[in-house]
Amino acid sequence: MSRLLLKFSLLSVSLLLTSAYAISICIPIFTETFKGYEASSIEMLVTVPAFSVMIMMLLSDFIAAKLGKKRTVQLGLIIVFASVFMSIASESYTSMLLSRIVLGIGLGLINALAVSLIADFFTGNECATMMGLRNAFEGLGQSLLTLLAGVLFASGWRDTFYVYFAAIPIIVLFTLFVPTNPQTNAQTVNAAAAPAVPGSKKLPWHSLPCCLILLFTVLVSVGFYVKLFDVIGDKGLNADPEYVNNLFTALAFCSMAGGCAFGFMFARMKFYSLQLGLIATALSCLLLAVSPNMLILSAACVLNGLAYPIIISYIFNMIGKLAVQSSTVMVTSFMLIGCNVGAMAAPWGFYLMSAVSGGGSAALCFVICAVIFALIAVMAQLRRNYFTV
Repeated sequence: MSRLLLKFSLLSVSLLLTSAYAISICIPIFTETFKGYEASSIEMLVTVPAFSVMIMMLLSDFIAAKLGKKRTVQLGLIIVFASVFMSIASESYTSMLLSRIVLGIGLGLINALAVSLIADFFTGNECATMMGLRNAFEGLGQSLLTLLAGVLFASGWRDTFYVYFAAIPIIVLFTLFVPTNPQTNAQTVNAAAAPAVPGSKKLPWHSLPCCLILLFTVLVSVGFYVKLFDVIGDKGLNADPEYVNNLFTALAFCSMAGGCAFGFMFARMKFYSLQLGLIATALSCLLLAVSPNMLILSAACVLNGLAYPIIISYIFNMIGKLAVQSSTVMVTSFMLIGCNVGAMAAPWGFYLMSAVSGGGSAALCFVICAVIFALIAVMAQLRRNYFTV
């Protein structure tokens, strides 16, 4: 029972990791409330937490060394809770931007550790299953918080920020059931007994290909949130904000389902589970771009939601292999920086793709994304030895 509670408490932290996008339903209201700002600046209110997440992850190894991993996660959860009051009190674009940056600081403190703590406690197939479940919990948290945000939105857009009160029960669980010292599994004990790897504190540049895959995967996933209103508008499709919020919820729910299925898929498909995720993502982008009606568009969202955690889980399951030349926390942080650069840059990435394509629509940008993922799948096949776990 104690081990089950440990697993649940560790996984519960991941319920908040992608919660920044839970308020995507507010994008049209932000446009009306903060007049005079371009669409990419308004969309950045959803994605800007990724900037401070990235900064804090660069510092997470240092902070965790000073405070300990458990206290660092607790501090992050407290900051997430505190950001609620800043957001609901914001009257200007600048103050709202600042409140979202503060949210990112809290999420950044827990982001890398939510992954590395799993690697500290578990090994082998159990670790792979936990990594998949971690992504499932991300999807579960995002789906529940997005759904709740839609309910709260009916009472006023400021009320949507109350979804971050979810940090309170997570603090309680983490405090009660996660030991202060994570040095408990055989992998960690053996690593402690082994001689230090020369240059293990250097940045793990050998994991750069994985970081780039994570960057593009998250950029496209966030694009489904921040550009969905644009795609629907460009195509002249009929969908009210409540329907779009339900699509956001479906995206997140499918991410949970994909994460749950990853352990089963990885045990049977190994490397080809990554290929499946990459090809499915390419197909989802293509479907979204050519969708003639809301049914096809919804199917594209479902497919992307299922494919996203497969790629993420597979890449994060490579941490043990990549950490041979560096520390677990450093490799994890390096990968998560890739994720958060993708999230933060999503509005500007799609703006750049539109500019490169001669002012093309959001749908055309997703065609470009489909081509990029097809090329990544080909490159992964050519470098199969690198990506085999």
